[in-house]
Amino acid sequence: MNSKTTDVESRSCGKTQNLSRFHPRSSDHPDQEQESSGVADLKNEEIWVHTPTGRRRARNPSRSAEFSPAAIPKVVVTKSTSASQNAVPTTEVPLSGSPAAPHIPEWLLKEADMAFKVGLIALFLLGALVAFKFGEYRGRKVALREVQSAPTAALPPAEFPEELLPALDTALRLLREGRNLDALDSLNKLLASHPGVPSLHYATAIAALQAGYPIQADRLADASIKGGFRVSDSWALKAAIAALQTKGVSSKQEALLKKAIASDPMNPAPFIEMASLLRSQGQSGPAVGLLESAASRMNPADAQTVVETTKAILAVEAAGKLVPPSQPLGIPAKDLPNAYSEMKRGNFENAAAILRVCRDQTPPDIFSYLVNDPALRKFASRPELRGFY
Repeated sequence: MNSKTTDVESRSCGKTQNLSRFHPRSSDHPDQEQESSGVADLKNEEIWVHTPTGRRRARNPSRSAEFSPAAIPKVVVTKSTSASQNAVPTTEVPLSGSPAAPHIPEWLLKEADMAFKVGLIALFLLGALVAFKFGEYRGRKVALREVQSAPTAALPPAEFPEELLPALDTALRLLREGRNLDALDSLNKLLASHPGVPSLHYATAIAALQAGYPIQADRLADASIKGGFRVSDSWALKAAIAALQTKGVSSKQEALLKKAIASDPMNPAPFIEMASLLRSQGQSGPAVGLLESAASRMNPADAQTVVETTKAILAVEAAGKLVPPSQPLGIPAKDLPNAYSEMKRGNFENAAAILRVCRDQTPPDIFSYLVNDPALRKFASRPELRGFY
C-alpha cells in the first residue's frame, strides 16, 4: 500500500477493525497521489491541541465525514512526538489594568485601634517601672555613699546618751520591719554625730549587711571589735559575712565563730551559729552539744515569747477590757491573757485549767517566768492556783 494502515481499538464493541476504507484512491498523477498520501497521514496520526485550558487530544478527524483542513480550529496542531508531548503549553493572560485598592474591614480597623491603645498603656507602665527602678537605684547609691563615708575608727568608749535612745529604737524598728535602707540611713546619721558611743558600729553593720553591703558591714564590724563594743557578736557577724563571700567555704567561718566564743563564752549566739555550721557539714552529734550549751546560756527574759506575752497581758490590764472566754491553745501569748481575764472574773477553776494546758506546751523555765508576771501573781494565794507558784 502507498498509505499507512492504522489499527484502532474499538472501545464500543471491544474488537479491532481495519480502517482501510480511509485509504485514498490511486491517482494517475504522482503528485496528486503524494498529496493525497500526506492527507491520509494527517488523518491517521494522533492530533494534540494547545488550548487556553491546557493540552488535550483532538477528535480524530478520520471519523468525521465533514473533515477538512479548513475545519480545524485556529490553534496550534502538532504531531504526537515525544518532544511535543513533553512541551508545556503557555497561556497568555491579558492585562486588565491595575488592581483596585483592597477594602479594609471595619472590624480590622477597630482591632488596630485597640492594639494601639493597649500598646500606649503598656508603654506608660514601662516608663513608670523604669522611673521606680531608677529611684531605687539612686537611693541605694546614696546609702552606699553614706556607709562608705561613715567613720570606722572607733573612739574611746563613751556612754550612750539617753536622748539618743528614741532615735535608736526607731532605726531598729525599721530594721525589724524590713526597711533596711531607711534603717541604715538613720543609723549612719547617729554614727556620724556620735561615733564613740557603744554598739552603734555593730547596729550599723547589721543594717548594712541586710541592705546588701557586706564589704561595708565587715568594715563596721572591725571598728566595733577595735572599739571593744559587742566584740563576740561582731565576730559572729563577721562569720556570717564570710559565709556569704566565700560561697560555702566554711573554714574561715568556723575560725571566726571560735573567736566569737572565746571573746564571750556566755554569749549563746555563737554556739547556735556553730551548731548550724556543723549541721551543714553532716555533724549532727556535735551540733546537739552546742545547742545544749546555748540553751544553758539563754535567759528566758530574752525570748520573743516573753515580750509578746507580757505585751498581751499589759493590754488587758491597762485597757480593763477582758478577753472573751475561749479554749486554751498552748500559746502563752494567747493563753495567759485569757487566764488573767478569768481570774478577774473570779472563775479561778477555768483559769487553772487554761494554765495547765499552757504549762504542758511551754518550756518550764519560760512558763515559770511568765506565770510570775505581776498581774497574775496577785492571785497566787487562791487555792486553785497554788500549784503554779
